[in-house]
Amino acid sequence: MLPLLLTSAALAEPHPLLTTDAQVRTLDNGLVVIVEPQRRADVVALYLRYGVGARDEAEGEGGCAHLFEHLMFEGSENAPGASFDDLTQAAGAWNNAWTSADETAYHMSMPSGALDLALFLESDRLGFLDVADVEVQQDVVLQERAEGYAEPHGADWDVLTTLAWPEGHPYHVPIIGTVDDIQAFSDDRTRAFWSTHYVPANGTLALVGLLEPEATFAAVERWFSDVPPRAAAPERAAAPPLPERHVDGVFEDDVADHALYLAWPVPGRFSADEPAMELLSVVLSYGRGTRLDDALYYDRRLTESTWVGLDAGDLGSLFVLEAYTSRRRVRRVARAMEDVIAELAERPPTIDELERARAALRGWLLDMVEQPEGRAEWLATCQAYFGTPDCLEDLWARYEAVTPDDLVRVAETWLTPERRVSLSVVPEGRARRAVRGAVPVGLP
Repeated sequence: MLPLLLTSAALAEPHPLLTTDAQVRTLDNGLVVIVEPQRRADVVALYLRYGVGARDEAEGEGGCAHLFEHLMFEGSENAPGASFDDLTQAAGAWNNAWTSADETAYHMSMPSGALDLALFLESDRLGFLDVADVEVQQDVVLQERAEGYAEPHGADWDVLTTLAWPEGHPYHVPIIGTVDDIQAFSDDRTRAFWSTHYVPANGTLALVGLLEPEATFAAVERWFSDVPPRAAAPERAAAPPLPERHVDGVFEDDVADHALYLAWPVPGRFSADEPAMELLSVVLSYGRGTRLDDALYYDRRLTESTWVGLDAGDLGSLFVLEAYTSRRRVRRVARAMEDVIAELAERPPTIDELERARAALRGWLLDMVEQPEGRAEWLATCQAYFGTPDCLEDLWARYEAVTPDDLVRVAETWLTPERRVSLSVVPEGRARRAVRGAVPVGLP
């Protein structure tokens, strides 16, 4: 976040962090490799992205992509058992992974001297994973699911996305999966998922930090060249039409307060309207002086907190308004939220509001790509979506081109009452406090 708001002229100036001279090569087995030197500290960031996520699960496989993320840390042919974590920690490295609806990513930060170790471990589990102990990881994932949902409002987001993306949509089933599907996984089924999706040509490896490009490419070639190419991952299904429906749901849970979510399915990641939608989210909620925060919190104290965000996905995104209140004011909060959206047409955002939002987004982006870890993630993302790691300057130019009229246009196009999904989360036995007409909903 920028400490001071930047002027429009300053925001428009090119920034060196938004360009790259990273080199890209593709191994014979199809793995795309990106290398960018950064000589400020003895750190190397590794980011390995696979184009597989929850949307690629077949019927009855809900949660398989996430379960498989766990299995990737359970041993491979030459690094059995807990070797991955044990060896990386001993080398002073830090690693983690995450699964989304669209991708799975494995990332690591390490001293430069640990790069060979990291490449060995990543190549071994890509090519020679020991797909075993599925039953153990089933229990781990089921426990993770139960603990997450037991937290106050821990199930809210999955209930909301299940409601917003109707049955049959690739985003309908929560990423963590369903109990029945998780319990039904077998070694054979999980191994088939790995051999189908975890192929070199479905991966993009980015390395950023204290490294020399030619030596780094040679090291990657040395460790990954024996990973067989295998058959290409199946072509992914095209995005289905965005849902066009108004639906109100109420979820009773073991909570002491109330939450309200208004959500609209909107065009997906890197779509033409995404910059305006993201900027609009900040115009609405970014502290005092932004529209939803003032209307619900600062001026009227209807809520304990508010938030607006864009949950981006390849097949569609969700534009979400969120509010928590400890009082019985869900319906009043819903009306206030709707009024804020409707008022955009009557009182369009000013250029000052837009510039404040633009400065905030630019600050967040620069903070991310200044660090090796965030930079590696963005280089891999650019390569995967645009065929080049050097996409950030062009992407940011789209945010610079957004006008106040664009914010009104996307609101009038996408944030209509006919397309709105609402979820009221209330204490058990208090469904009558929800938005009027809400039907009971829950997790699949």
